[in-house]
Amino acid sequence: MEKISLLYKEEKTAFTQSTYDEQLLNYLAEKVGTPYYLTDEQKIGKNYSKLKQAYSIYKGPSLIAYSVKANFNPFVLNYLSKLDSYFDVTSPEELYFLLKSGGKPENVIYTSVTEMEEEYRNVMSKGIRRIVVSSMRGLYNALEAGKTLNITPEISIRVNPEVQVRAEVKSAMKVSKFGVPINGTNPESAYKMVKVLMDEPNVKFGGFHFHLGSQLEDPNAYVQALEKVKQLILKIKKEREFKINFLDIGGGTPVNYGVKVPSPDEIVKTIIDKINELVDVNGDFFTLAVESGRYIVAESTIMVSKIVNSKYYGNKKIIYLDAGYHYLLDIALLQQVYPLEVVGSNNETNEEKPMVVGRLCDSMDVFQVGPESKLDGAEPGKLVVIKNVGAYSIVFNMPFHSQVKPAIVYRTSDGKYYLARKRQELESLYEEEGGSLLREKLEIV
Repeated sequence: MEKISLLYKEEKTAFTQSTYDEQLLNYLAEKVGTPYYLTDEQKIGKNYSKLKQAYSIYKGPSLIAYSVKANFNPFVLNYLSKLDSYFDVTSPEELYFLLKSGGKPENVIYTSVTEMEEEYRNVMSKGIRRIVVSSMRGLYNALEAGKTLNITPEISIRVNPEVQVRAEVKSAMKVSKFGVPINGTNPESAYKMVKVLMDEPNVKFGGFHFHLGSQLEDPNAYVQALEKVKQLILKIKKEREFKINFLDIGGGTPVNYGVKVPSPDEIVKTIIDKINELVDVNGDFFTLAVESGRYIVAESTIMVSKIVNSKYYGNKKIIYLDAGYHYLLDIALLQQVYPLEVVGSNNETNEEKPMVVGRLCDSMDVFQVGPESKLDGAEPGKLVVIKNVGAYSIVFNMPFHSQVKPAIVYRTSDGKYYLARKRQELESLYEEEGGSLLREKLEIV
């Protein structure tokens, strides 16, 4: 690992409450260029522990599974592996990153979207045994992969509870790409898929999985979903001996981007009685799995950008950053409101907050300025901190305008700073985008 040596005390951190160490951030800007990401390992551990502690009131076994898609940086995966976290993985490529970074196959819940037989053979051959299927074809593909490899997987069924969800991104609509109907005449209902699974000799039936959405505002949606799962269990029990060993209630634990949201403790307080009802109906405890990507890593990371220009349009001040939505896609995709802070800001002026825009030639490249933003003293040359960007930002980096990937600096729990990703060289981007092939003229037909 390439350590970034500091010219002053190592115990200084950029994450002391709501203030930022101006000397540190400027030093890092000189060292790796702007914009750059700065990730604090301690914050990852703190939020992971909050989730784990919140669900510890469930009397049966429980686990927290980090959603690799939120941020697959090897430093992040390695740290969570050391905490013995479980992982929600959805592609062979994510699995490659995880295993290379120290993850254990026995700690993986593999939930594919495409559910191809060759994909299941791939991941099972690497030690994955806990599989979640989302279609009848996916079920048969997983079963066939297990037979081919002489492996007995544990298969759970992803259901779509079809409940009302108040969330930034919803996954439980009436017709969804995710999961199968719980009941009904549909040949791919969970009820009918359970019958297929239970009659297979070379497979373990795990249980059920659902995911309601991202940034859930009302935890009562979990209660409604759990009730539907309970009714399904009761229906099957009337026909045969049946119990689940595993229940995955997905993710959705929200992050505070400037608007009050329910905490993990508040969510658990709302849903724990319904979970206990399921235990009673089931006749035994099951392993309760809770997935989270955004909650665990979002608050761990800031982006540090530089103000490169400013102007007045009438009475409105506009400041231009050297970052944009190509590094923070949710700005355009979800109109995400990230808290912004000018480094060194004291926020004591009564000036109207300026408009903040990115460096892209695109009208959607505008930062929403929320009430928590501190933007006094915003002048060219100053640094701006963009907070809570650890989830679904780095993974969406794109080379719009031939822009290179920014550096990632990683602060470990013992206060050391490492380069977790080098700033991409422009020549490297050129070669990656076909520059070398232009010289080689590689004919394929």
